[in-house]
Amino acid sequence: MDDLDVLRQAILNEVEGMAFYDLAAERTSNPEVKEALIFLKDQEADHEKWLKNLFERLLQKKTFEDEFVSWLDIQHKNQTEREKKGKSPELFAKAKEQFEDGKLFQTATMDLAVFKVGTLMEQAAIDFYSQAAEKAISPEAKALYERLVKWEKVHLNTLNEIHETLTHHWLENYEFFYSHDM
Repeated sequence: MDDLDVLRQAILNEVEGMAFYDLAAERTSNPEVKEALIFLKDQEADHEKWLKNLFERLLQKKTFEDEFVSWLDIQHKNQTEREKKGKSPELFAKAKEQFEDGKLFQTATMDLAVFKVGTLMEQAAIDFYSQAAEKAISPEAKALYERLVKWEKVHLNTLNEIHETLTHHWLENYEFFYSHDM
């Protein structure tokens, strides 16, 4: 798989993520969960746009250059700032209410599953970029793929945090013992 193939697959991964979060946002009745899912969908759309830009630049230049990595670093910094502003504190504050309201229980369980699947998707992206970095021939390509791993880890950490919170409330609702060591 050459660098263009890696970027093609990366773009497809982002498109699939966008579609997944969009569908999940349409199906939830919890406004805070919907907000978080739309935010994640928008992040995937940003990633797709950036990756398409990189793909076009690579088509023209034929090799990765240091400027690609610098450009991606700037995009990652901007993304991190938006994520700090975009995370809804209401999502965590109201998570417990979902499970205490019998009418929302089915939706809450679906939301829990959606965030779990999201973590699996992000981990798959991390694994994909990590393998691409290991196989990269040029140091610039390796650095770029390592930056993409960092991108996806931000999402993975966010999704894990949300999933853990929802899991805690789900287990608490059923009076199961909850442990971080699960």
